[in-house]
Amino acid sequence: MKQLLRFIIRFILVLSGFLFVFNLPSLLGIGKNSVNFNFLIFWGDMKSDVQEFIHIKDLNWYQELFEKLGIAESYHYTMTILIASLLVVMICSLLFAVIVILSPLKVRNLLKSAINFFEGVPDLLVIFLFMLFVITLYKTTGLKFLQLYGVFGKKPYFVPIMTVSFLPFFFLLQFLIKTITDEHSQDYVLYLKSKGIGRIRILLVHIMRNIFPLVFLQLRTTVWVLLSNIYLVEFIFNIKGFTKQFLTLLYIGGDFISLVICLLMLAIPLVVMEAGGWAITKLFKGREGVSI
Repeated sequence: MKQLLRFIIRFILVLSGFLFVFNLPSLLGIGKNSVNFNFLIFWGDMKSDVQEFIHIKDLNWYQELFEKLGIAESYHYTMTILIASLLVVMICSLLFAVIVILSPLKVRNLLKSAINFFEGVPDLLVIFLFMLFVITLYKTTGLKFLQLYGVFGKKPYFVPIMTVSFLPFFFLLQFLIKTITDEHSQDYVLYLKSKGIGRIRILLVHIMRNIFPLVFLQLRTTVWVLLSNIYLVEFIFNIKGFTKQFLTLLYIGGDFISLVICLLMLAIPLVVMEAGGWAITKLFKGREGVSI
């Protein structure tokens, strides 16, 4: 009952946020040299959207609108990029974290310095470097095996996935290295070492099992970063993904309900990660509750 009440309150707050953001332009009557606050117009638009939400149009109308814009196809493409990028980030960060932790001290310090450097690279710079690499490769070798732009109905996969995954990979890798390093100072690790258990087994079996809840919770932030990068990639590479089609819906003056549906669809990965994090937290009962 408590969880249901919390869900209802959060849903109402989310809808209230949508109402405020969508009607913010009517509140700020921006002129040539001034900004005029039009509270009456803002309040009227708010009431109009609420009435529209209460008296929803025929569902066939929304279905025809979404089919016309290809929302389902674009959503499938964007979610494919998101899931593939998340898998790339998880697998590569875990692999490289193990390599860094098991490396000699001098090599480990050099790798950490390199990770810290790449972690601070701006998103747009990464995208432009990928574009420059593909174009330079084509000009020098004539090879055209990497598609950059979404033209003639074709949508690229490899370059967007690699571009979207680049910075989240370093974020998660940095988090894993710090968490594993902190875990090495725990008493149970010293106990396992005293029993003669090898470093690799301690790391892969015991430490990884103990930090799993923390890593999964960190993935929620990773999904946020991936979604923001996907928006940039779809815009720059001219890909008709979900975020690009959502902007098209805004330009043609989509009603409040259709915009809310699109935003809720975009929030599904975040809701899934939130629910998964809650379930895992309950299952493991926090980091201290995990046995060795």
